[in-house]
Amino acid sequence: MDPHHPTDLDQGPGGTEAEIAATWRDQLIELDLPGVGAITACADPGLFVDPDPVAPVAPEETRGTQRDEAAQETYRRRQPTTPPEPEIVRATLRDRGPLELEHTWLVLPALGPVLPTLRPDGAVVADLSGREAPYDVRPDPTVTPAVPSREGVRAGAPIEGLRQPGRLPHVSWFRRPVVAAALRERGGMVALGALVGPQRSWFEPAVAAREDLLAPHRDQALERALHVAREQGQSAVIRFGPGGLDVFPTGVDPRVPALEGLELLVTARPAQCPLQGRDGDGPCRPHGGPWIRRAHDAQVDWEARRAQALAVQGCGVCFGEALPPEPDQPQVPQLARRAPVVDISRLHLRGGEVVRIDPIAPPR
Repeated sequence: MDPHHPTDLDQGPGGTEAEIAATWRDQLIELDLPGVGAITACADPGLFVDPDPVAPVAPEETRGTQRDEAAQETYRRRQPTTPPEPEIVRATLRDRGPLELEHTWLVLPALGPVLPTLRPDGAVVADLSGREAPYDVRPDPTVTPAVPSREGVRAGAPIEGLRQPGRLPHVSWFRRPVVAAALRERGGMVALGALVGPQRSWFEPAVAAREDLLAPHRDQALERALHVAREQGQSAVIRFGPGGLDVFPTGVDPRVPALEGLELLVTARPAQCPLQGRDGDGPCRPHGGPWIRRAHDAQVDWEARRAQALAVQGCGVCFGEALPPEPDQPQVPQLARRAPVVDISRLHLRGGEVVRIDPIAPPR
């Protein structure tokens, strides 16, 4: 099997294996590496192909366009911040210039069991704790689950934990502190960050450990990382560094393919807005609004995606604070404050699902 050509793969449950392979190959690995700083790593084959040339524009047309843009600049609003096209993200990475890593790192996803969860249309998404494949869908419930729900107890939420405020770390979707502690016990130094969709449409917490600090031999280090990943219900371990990128499934999700020897581009990452594909952009703008039901739903999903992005990455533009509007906008804040992790109730997953978390502990 050639990992660079996943279109030859057979179909699997929950989508073709080609789609799953592309997800793990094309995602962005964004970490804050000790001694290196914030980096982005990606093995997307599109990064290593010359982009299509842009058709030349006649000089007079160019000058006219520039005059029009200059005239309208004062009155132009920012467009809503929606997931950028993959080519915009690729162009940003190419423009940054490559970064040579000295060491190899092992990355563990840190998305905890988000069950019980509900898709917005009502389908219950199955357990992500490792006892079964993540996206096994059960029949639609007739009513919205109560707090706490029976599904929450079946997913492993301890009864005594239901009386405590907030969510316990081992039943939270935000598994990063638990995974980081398990790696730190074995390898000391860890790096925190996220796995990010190629269009920055989903964000998954992640933890990395330096291979040479985890164990003397690379195979032994990989075994230790796989052991931690299985214990925490994670579906794969990613190895990246000077030798390229490899994906090693843990067996938790049978659809995740093994990928080895992928060409890798590593760049420094400026601390900018995590939702936008270009560096240097200003504050983002919500998508949707309070007008009709569809616009309201779009803004709810947008706010959820921003909350998830800020939970795993942070922002170098708004720093998670409410910002004032542009001069031509209503004088109300256009961005909400950063939500605490335990208060995030909707997640965007790598499979494309938007899930609503069914609380397994009473709200604070």
